[in-house]
Amino acid sequence: MDIEELHRVVVQGFASVTDKVDSVEARLTEKIDSGLAGVNQRIDGVDQRIDALQIHMDAEFGRVKDALVEHGRQLKDIRAALDRKVDRDELEARH
Repeated sequence: MDIEELHRVVVQGFASVTDKVDSVEARLTEKIDSGLAGVNQRIDGVDQRIDALQIHMDAEFGRVKDALVEHGRQLKDIRAALDRKVDRDELEARH
């Protein structure tokens, strides 16, 4: 085998290896892309559930806030009634 034939064999060998590497790289890229698409779908699903939970929590916090405001009003009314009661008792005690 002369030098030219040896060179041709080496070049063909490198070409074959390069083709195999390219083929493996393409399959890996396809698998990675497919896997990432699945991950993105799961993330989208989680995002949707988080959004729904946020809406629910906002509504619940609104209900709690309303209840606290109403409770505050009721306490204010009770305090006012107690103040009037004390004033009557003091008046009755003075007479």
